[in-house]
Amino acid sequence: MSINSEHVAGGRHSSENISFRMHTDQLSKLRHEAEEKRISLNTLAYQIFDTYVNYASNAAKAGMIPISKEVIVELLEGYNGEQIEVIAERVQKKISKEVALLLRGEYSFESLVDTYEYWLQIGGFPYTHFIEGNNKKRHTFVARFDMGRKFSAFQAEFLKAYFEPFVTKGIESTITDNSVAITVEREDGGGAV
Repeated sequence: MSINSEHVAGGRHSSENISFRMHTDQLSKLRHEAEEKRISLNTLAYQIFDTYVNYASNAAKAGMIPISKEVIVELLEGYNGEQIEVIAERVQKKISKEVALLLRGEYSFESLVDTYEYWLQIGGFPYTHFIEGNNKKRHTFVARFDMGRKFSAFQAEFLKAYFEPFVTKGIESTITDNSVAITVEREDGGGAV
């Protein structure tokens, strides 16, 4: 294994070159995935390591488990819209602060944005994240879940309660049978609670 260090001035993160030995079939699968995504193998490797370090390594400690979409859809079928709203708020209050603290070491608007974005990536959900203007206070997420209207309603209500401690204006959301769009604007300071 070889390591080459590169330190960049100006407060940027330093980086190092390192080599790993891998099974040929694993490397072949990674190359194929990189080609499908139209990115370099190096970029894919960076994404894998980044996801592990910043999310997956502590996800189990934060109570996160992988679960089939179909299980969630079936569980939500037994509830009406009002019940789903209550469940979403109750679940959010039980887990969000703890998850942010375990995954990011702080409970702040920025840690919630970051954690939600990693969750979308890990789940393989296509999404866009827009930051409005230069002030970086107003964020819009549009995510496609393909899990039905009840899950979209659950997700919208969960996110409203999730971001509520840090926002200045009412949270805007739109749902479809497949997607959720939510816009939040952090309060000035956006500090940790």
